[in-house]
Amino acid sequence: MTTVALDDLRRFGRAALATRGVSEADAALVIDVMLEQDLRGHGHHGIVLLALRIRDLDAGRARADAAVEVLADLPAFTALDAHGALGPVGAVQAMDACISKAQTQGAAMASLRDMPHWVIPAFYSMRAAAAGLIGYCCCYTDPSFAPVGGASRVLGNNPLSYAIPADPRPPIVVDFGVSASTGRIRELIADGQPLPDGWAVDTKGHPLSDPARARAEGVFLPIAEHRGYGLGLVHELLGATLNAMPMALEHPPGRYGGFFWACRVNTFRPREEFLRDVNHALDRVTGSPSIDPNLPIRYPGEQSGLALRHNRARGQVDLSTASWNRVQEVAELTGVLAPEAVA
Repeated sequence: MTTVALDDLRRFGRAALATRGVSEADAALVIDVMLEQDLRGHGHHGIVLLALRIRDLDAGRARADAAVEVLADLPAFTALDAHGALGPVGAVQAMDACISKAQTQGAAMASLRDMPHWVIPAFYSMRAAAAGLIGYCCCYTDPSFAPVGGASRVLGNNPLSYAIPADPRPPIVVDFGVSASTGRIRELIADGQPLPDGWAVDTKGHPLSDPARARAEGVFLPIAEHRGYGLGLVHELLGATLNAMPMALEHPPGRYGGFFWACRVNTFRPREEFLRDVNHALDRVTGSPSIDPNLPIRYPGEQSGLALRHNRARGQVDLSTASWNRVQEVAELTGVLAPEAVA
């Protein structure tokens, strides 16, 4: 690990995006989305992605000057077109519309078309949870996995995220893709580690253990077979078809669509009672017997939520080898001096 001061890394990232014409406000938002993942201990979706987003801008897959357009605006529904604006810019606008409308309507949904990579779905579902709401979002991505029984890449990793308030605990956060994460693959390659069993096969169905080969020519497998396949297909339809976009298999890479939802808890019952019972449920779950007494039961989002609080308080970020190498790459791409490691 390489440790960097949070403020130094934030300034570096904003300055790097500014070299590509990204506004101060948009650059601040994009970097905040990335750095929150590093603070949560999910570095495979953190600042490591900055070089890729700069390359998106250079290649025209993302546009620094794009403005998000409102296509439809109803009491509990919003349809947006990002027109290639950096992913977090449109995604935050979509979720914020859900949050605002849910405050008066009880629940609200939003669709977002033509968005580049949005970094990670948890940021947007957690935005709803931070406002006291239950949040959900999903999107589709470039083809990476085969349908059950298939031999070619048809559907993408197509991630989803739920976030449920659990005050005073960190929120419950479920965030996963339906096949292997490309970010995790990059980390395995950088660290020289093999691919876990069951992640990928070649086009004849033989297992692959080399992550570089799997990324270049392999076929990734959906999690839990038909369950992951089904989720991936549903997310493709919500992200692409509902947004009047072709599925990823028929679309140039780099532009996607997403679906967002937020719900006000006290639509159903008083929020204080809900939080009381959520914490009771978490007490029962985490207090259940553990196979290893030294490894207590955790709930989804607990460790990353505590890590976020801890790392924000200390004002530092721990970067993996892959992330630190990508920081140096960004410095070379943009001419912005990389931050110094903390002694």
